[in-house]
Amino acid sequence: MKRVYALVVTGIMLAACVSTGVDVQPGQLSNFLPGFSTLDEVTAQLGTPSSQATLRNGTTILVYSFATSKPHPESFIPFIGPLFAGGEIRSSTVLFEFDENGVLRSQRRTTSSGASGWSILAPDAQQ
Repeated sequence: MKRVYALVVTGIMLAACVSTGVDVQPGQLSNFLPGFSTLDEVTAQLGTPSSQATLRNGTTILVYSFATSKPHPESFIPFIGPLFAGGEIRSSTVLFEFDENGVLRSQRRTTSSGASGWSILAPDAQQ
């Protein structure tokens, strides 16, 4: 019975992790060279961007956004869990700029991470 309970709790914790968007890693960015790579190459490797805009001068901007949230394990403790509600939050945004011919001009990646709520476990014990 304890084994079933442990599986149920693990399943709930895994289901509580939420992610959205495309997580573009720094290693993937090295595949794209300004002045050589094209818009078609970027979308073929990374998929559909979160947003896309074409400016009046013909410049095209692709934005790949990603966000993930992982609750603190303490959040699942009956009765006292709401006292610790919160979790780890991580996000990234990658912006590609292409000229009027669809050739990559520049790329930028920004990331942020933080936490909300309280945690009684050490950060390295949560991973």
